Amino acid sequence: MYGALYRHVLLPLFDGVIKRRRTLEYWRQAEASQWWPRERLEAFQWEALLRLLQHAAATCPYYRETWTARKLSPQRLERWSDFLAWPLITRETIRQHRLAMRTTLNLPRLAKATGGSSGEPLQFDLDWGSNDRRTAMMYRGYGWAGGAPGSKQLYVWGGHVGKVPAWKRWKAALHRRFERQIVLNCFDFTPQRMQRHLERWNRYRPEVVVGYTNPLCELARYVRATGRHVAAPRSIIVGAEKLHDFQRQLLQEVFQAPVFETYGSREFMLIGAECDRHCGLHLSVENLYVEIVDDEGWPVPEGTEGNVVITDLFNYGMPFVRYVTGDRAIAGFENCPCGRGLPLLKKVVGRQLDVLETPDGRKVPGEFFPHLLKEFPCVRRFQVVQTAADRITLKLVVEGGFTLADHDLLLREIRNCVGTAVEVAFELVDDIPLTPAGKHRVVVREIPPRSADAVAHTNHELQAARSG
Repeated sequence: MYGALYRHVLLPLFDGVIKRRRTLEYWRQAEASQWWPRERLEAFQWEALLRLLQHAAATCPYYRETWTARKLSPQRLERWSDFLAWPLITRETIRQHRLAMRTTLNLPRLAKATGGSSGEPLQFDLDWGSNDRRTAMMYRGYGWAGGAPGSKQLYVWGGHVGKVPAWKRWKAALHRRFERQIVLNCFDFTPQRMQRHLERWNRYRPEVVVGYTNPLCELARYVRATGRHVAAPRSIIVGAEKLHDFQRQLLQEVFQAPVFETYGSREFMLIGAECDRHCGLHLSVENLYVEIVDDEGWPVPEGTEGNVVITDLFNYGMPFVRYVTGDRAIAGFENCPCGRGLPLLKKVVGRQLDVLETPDGRKVPGEFFPHLLKEFPCVRRFQVVQTAADRITLKLVVEGGFTLADHDLLLREIRNCVGTAVEVAFELVDDIPLTPAGKHRVVVREIPPRSADAVAHTNHELQAARSG
């Protein structure tokens, strides 16, 4: 009853009337356009791309100067292959030229930040209209899994880091209640906490569970190992980390619900999502133009791994034109038997973050560290290395100074998550080398998984030490 009331009355009133957003309008359009044939979708993308490039060339100093120097003009674009001459941009491009990449038009903008799975924190901007469109894409993609607005949702997600004012906590809690959502903080996954999480899960009985891949798998292993009952949701939506086949099988067996993979980023929100055929990730092509290319920006052959490059077709506040996301995927955009014209991204291969295990049995998802480090603008790149169960080293490439206050705050937040049984060391370095495959690993775990018996034995020793 509340779901229908929220979707048809409360959300339109709040979003459309009070906030004056166009999210629901774009959502209705997306529900229709997903059934367009591929040719019509590509024509829509092409017209949107031309408008974006003309806008960027006219109003964004960075793009105007860069393209003029290369003798590139949107007016001379005639086909998709011509777009391959446009230069790639990276996180470093945005860090150096963020202000010059903004439009000079007086568009209302939102400032965003991301820690990112690439391990390089980033601040960027987008205009309000772009934010409404990307939210609409999320509504549609989650809707394929039964998770459209109004559904009863439980999030296994990252919580707030740092000291949050009481009014902000109250506001967030009220907003979650309004949206029929509760959040289980996966940055605090001790066995005792997981037990309380499951108790809350069973009281709430969610229709849809949304979560980071690895923490959900840790929770599933805990359920299976302890034999606890868990209320089966209608579906499970995973994101933030790559979903492997064995993880899908584990989640479906333990939680007795189909698993839907999503692929997104802070810069673009939902890039792709599975429908009920589970044949790949339907791309949000009405908003984004996605390429799989080599290091020089040229398309790789179908079935070959390459870099994911994205152009946001509607972020007029600070255009992203041929942005290298740092992710890797397999080239080849197939069709789905569901009948949607939205092309499929078959496989994303570069999003896996390790889970750290502590001596007292905590499971710390690798996603915690990008979530935390995005709050420290002085950190340009980082890497977390676990060399022993009780030792973690945080390598930092900093610019603009890393103060004692930064050190103490960062250490406190990490200790709140990993506990006191782990030694946390900081190492300021000039650079962090890539892997032989050209990737940057955010979290490097150099120890094997610990058995349940070892965790129990360590917990017993810790308790004995405290009582003694």
